[in-house]
Amino acid sequence: MIPKKLSIEDIHKFIATKVRCSDHFDFQLPDKLVPGNDKKESWLTRYVSAFANTSGGTVIFGIKKIRGRASEICSIDFTKTSAFWLETLLHNEISPAIEDIEVYEIPFSENNSTGLLVLHVPKSTLRPHMAADKRYYHRVGLREEVMDENRIRELYNLVSVPDMEFVGIINTNGVPSLENGQFINVTFYPKFLVRNAGSAVEKILKFELWLLSELHDANFSPLQNYFNRLEGPYTVFSVPNRQPVFQGEICNILEAKLFVTPDNLKCFSEGEMIIKLYYSCGIKEFTYKLIETFTYDNKYLSASDFVRILKQENKIKNNVL
Repeated sequence: MIPKKLSIEDIHKFIATKVRCSDHFDFQLPDKLVPGNDKKESWLTRYVSAFANTSGGTVIFGIKKIRGRASEICSIDFTKTSAFWLETLLHNEISPAIEDIEVYEIPFSENNSTGLLVLHVPKSTLRPHMAADKRYYHRVGLREEVMDENRIRELYNLVSVPDMEFVGIINTNGVPSLENGQFINVTFYPKFLVRNAGSAVEKILKFELWLLSELHDANFSPLQNYFNRLEGPYTVFSVPNRQPVFQGEICNILEAKLFVTPDNLKCFSEGEMIIKLYYSCGIKEFTYKLIETFTYDNKYLSASDFVRILKQENKIKNNVL
């Protein structure tokens, strides 16, 4: 396992143990990094795009390799090249740009003038990426090769997928019933929004809301119509899709009702709401603490807000006195 952020100690271990290169881990000499050299800059775009078009990988510039194994350190002069230059080159010359690519320096000297460059290339969700020579490459063993047309078409088909997201909950401010300025109960009418952030239409979708049964009003038909089952303390409501969700479209998929009283305030204060989003590319699950999600005038509900609880507390105090 390669550490997320490499240190100089990691580099010395690679050298001492003669770590072998692989299809997702490689070493390169400093002479591969020459700003202004068109030939070497073009090679870099082919080399890096091949990683992104395959399974991603990590490259350390500044290590000599012998027979595919780390051999010795060959420091990079940061006055001639830099992480900023390399990241800018790759961003500008590879199309589309590789998201979340990471380039950083590991300096050796106190003035940070020499050291190594580390490049981390993620397995891209935007594959295929085109190099500066207008071709597409992928990794085959320890080298990059031009992709044939069939492989390019396969990658484009993989990119064209829906990506359903749960946008969030709106209308989370409570509506109280009052007596002398204190709550008798508080009702919430939240609406739940989803969005297709992908590049293809989503035709298969199911939204599940897991609501604590103590807080559910069974007379609220817009929610009760989607009753599916009971799961422990939860009532589960399931909403199937009735129409396609297009790219970039945001849908209000469900309206619910939560009814908070002195009797279920403890359940509300300690409980959670679960949301599950099923679609053609997988399942996403979200959990929300109720007391942090549903408020009144941007304040958490508490026992002191409710008139009946206050009356009970005052009665107890008077009996003690």
